[in-house]
Order: sequence, then structure tokens, then C-alpha cells
Amino acid sequence: MTAIKIAESLGRMFYLVSPSRHFFVTVGEVEPYVSDATIWFLFFIAAELIYFTVADKRKGLKRHDGKWDQGKYRMNDMIGSLGAGSVQQMSRFFLGSLQMVTYNYIWDNYRVPGLAFETFHLPTWIGCFLATDFMYYWFHRAAHEVNIFWAGHSVHHSSEYYNATTALRQSLAQTYTSFFFNLPLAVVFSPAQFAVHTQLNLLFQFWIHTEIVPRMGWLEYIINTPSAHRVHHGRNPYCIDKNYAGTLIIWDRMFGTYADERIYPDVVATKEEEEPVAYGLTHPINTFDPVAIQLGHFKHIWNMLWITPGLVNKFKVVFYGPGWHPGTPRTGLLSEIPDVDLKNPPKKYDPILPRKFNYYIATHFAIVMVVGSALLGELYKILPLRYTQAICVAFLVSLVSLAKIMDAKEYGLKVELARCLTFFLLAEFVARSGFYEQTYWQRRGTLCVADTFFVSSLFIGWNIYKLGSSWAAVVPDTPKKGQDIKDKIKTN
Repeated sequence: MTAIKIAESLGRMFYLVSPSRHFFVTVGEVEPYVSDATIWFLFFIAAELIYFTVADKRKGLKRHDGKWDQGKYRMNDMIGSLGAGSVQQMSRFFLGSLQMVTYNYIWDNYRVPGLAFETFHLPTWIGCFLATDFMYYWFHRAAHEVNIFWAGHSVHHSSEYYNATTALRQSLAQTYTSFFFNLPLAVVFSPAQFAVHTQLNLLFQFWIHTEIVPRMGWLEYIINTPSAHRVHHGRNPYCIDKNYAGTLIIWDRMFGTYADERIYPDVVATKEEEEPVAYGLTHPINTFDPVAIQLGHFKHIWNMLWITPGLVNKFKVVFYGPGWHPGTPRTGLLSEIPDVDLKNPPKKYDPILPRKFNYYIATHFAIVMVVGSALLGELYKILPLRYTQAICVAFLVSLVSLAKIMDAKEYGLKVELARCLTFFLLAEFVARSGFYEQTYWQRRGTLCVADTFFVSSLFIGWNIYKLGSSWAAVVPDTPKKGQDIKDKIKTN
């Protein structure tokens, strides 16, 4: 890759691109910018980790004021975020690209005549940039103010940390609900133009997930910045339903949904008025299980439907805000959002495990991510679809099994033992049965995988025998999601 290509690839992370070099006539010409940016995702994650552990003068992973003495990264949370992002990317091998199929249909049948430009047209390129970002604002706002959309989007907000890996914690369901908001663009902008801008819009939102970058002066009035987006990820009452911007913050300022981060002298008058952002959901999900993270709020909606009386109220459970219950406004009451005690900030979900299990989880997650990265990169292009789907299922099973250990479930080790033995037998079968034609080194590699899972099963089995169900520390008792709302409904 030439220096120009590298600079161009890096520029896409900040929407700093040459419009003429990012104009295409057909969708097939558009490069997969998001997939190609994997190297930059890893680079920024590594750079942020190095900064917090080496260069940060406030003794590493801690806040400066001593009150919020919390790390900026945790291995379990990072695995939860990277796992969620990988699952979302792999969904395309099962469900396809519904958005582009629908967008293409509208463009082919209902577009405004005369807008299918065969050569670069700057006004249209800029118009598509603005329109894509504008529609993202309204989708993002709906994702917070409509419960069924929040069920998908809440996945992204479920991390209690705010770092580069949080940007990759993406929702499977959101992929197949957000595209409705983009369909009106298909009557004006070609699928190729839309494919460019929807990817660049998404890439821009990666770098703003960091606590390192402070306020950015006059840019705070124009673009979405780390400071503005930190507010968006807050569970503090002043952060709720604020700063929906994708690339341009002007939409929030225009529609009254902007809020400043309350830790800067030009925002608050005194030190006592400062209020650092507490990240995550107002009712934490308290798990690293990727299936539970993806489906947790859908389960909550289902439970609320059962206990909420009346058909009209049941409709509102689905299509009003996530904080709504009978007797409240459409988006709920801000006064019912739990306050954040600045002197005693909320404890983050972080079950304590024996160190050897942390090493074990890190090793197996690294194996899982190598396989996942290979599959999403080039491997899927040469494998039959059914093999690709089988690897995706194995990937998800591995994430769930490791999550059971990270959640300190009593049965976690038994689930992991079953996974290791199953994968050992599968790898042995593939290597020795002639299931498909393999080179010598491919066969040796498969046998090495089998040996890894065999040794892992011995390690897990021995710990089950020695430690039993008391292998991990006790997980802190936390309220169930939405229990306060359920109590209000029962009271009424």
C-alpha cells in the first residue's frame, strides 16, 4: 500500500477525503471502507491503551479528581464490545444487505429524473453528505425516543466505559431497522453515492469515542466531537436524549437537543457545579453475554407488554420512549432517571475472577478474533456459504461460553468444558476424515487447533474438579432491568 493510499485510508476516519476520488457510478465500484478500516480500529485501540498505561500523567487509568477512580479499559468490557461488533458484521452472512436491495429498488423505480450523474458532480456529492447526516440524526433520535428502536440501539450504550472499543459495540437489530430512515434519499441520490457517505459517516463516529481528546474550541459548534459524544453516552440526567449527531453537531443545536459536557470552566461557573459523565445505561444490563446484550431490551419490552394493562398502553410500550409507563409523557419523566452521586459514583459491573482464568479468557478470545478477522477479511470469499455460516455459529458459541466465565456463573466452567470438547472432536474429524481436501500444512494446523482445545478441556476439567461451583468471586447483587418501572405499574 502506497503512502497516498495509507493517507487516504486514514483520512476516511475523519471524513477528510477528496470528493472526486470518492465518487462512483455503480455500487460495485465502491470500496468496503469499513472493512478496510480494521487496521485503523486496532491502531487507535492500541494507541489509546498505550496512552492510558504509559503516557498519562495521572497515574494511568484513573480520573484526576480522585472521586472517580475507575479504569478506562477492562478486558471483559473490551471483549463484550469487540464481540458485539463482530456478531453484527457476521449477520450479513445470514440476512444479506436488506438496506441496499431496498434502496436500489426505489432508485430504479422512483428516482427523480436527471440525477443519475455519470461524472463527478460536487453539489450532489455535498448534498448527499448533508442528507445522509441529517437522516442519521433523525434515526438516532428515534433510536432513543422509540422503545422498539432503543431495543437495538441500547446495545451500543450498554458499555460502562467510553473508549475506542465502545465504538465497535454495535447492534445486530439496528442494522435492519435504521435503513428505513435512509430510503427517502433513494429518490434523489444514487446507491453508489449513498454507499460512500453512509460508510464515511459511520467511520467518522469511531474516533469520537475517547476520553483523551478535550473540547475542541470553535469546532464544537460545527462537528460532532469527543466531548459532545461523551455527553450522549452518559447516564446522568442532564445527558439523557442529548447530542444525537453523526458528523455535524449543527442538527442538535438546530433542534434543541444539544448539551455541553459539564467539566469545563466555560460551561460551569464553579468547581462544585462540575458533573463528570457516568457512562452506560440507566439500568445496567450486567452481563458480557453477546446474546443477552443483543436481546436484553427486547426481553424487557416483552415483559412490560405482559404486565401493562390495555391495548393502547401496550402499543405505547412498544412505540413510546423506553422510560414511558402509564401516567407519564411520551418519552417518560426525566425526574425518574436515577441521579449520579458524584461522591459515590456507580460501581461498574466487573466480576472478580482468579487470574489464571483471565489469562485463559484472553488467550481464547485472541484465537476467536483471529478466526473472526480472517473470515470477515478474505476467508468468506473462498469458502462455501454453509461453511462460513458454521464458523459464525462457532464464533458466537465461543463468545457466549467465555462470557459465562466472565460473568462468574457457577455453571460457566461446565459450559466451557463442553465447548472445548466439542471443538476438539470437530477439529479431529476435519483433520483425519478427509472431509475436504487439505494440504499438509492445513492438516497440521487443524490438528494444532484440536490439540489446543484438548489441553484447554484438561485445564477446565481440572479446575471444575478442584474448585467446584465456588471457582469465582460472588457477583454483586444488582436490581433487575426495569424493576422500578414494573413496581410503578403494579402500584398504579
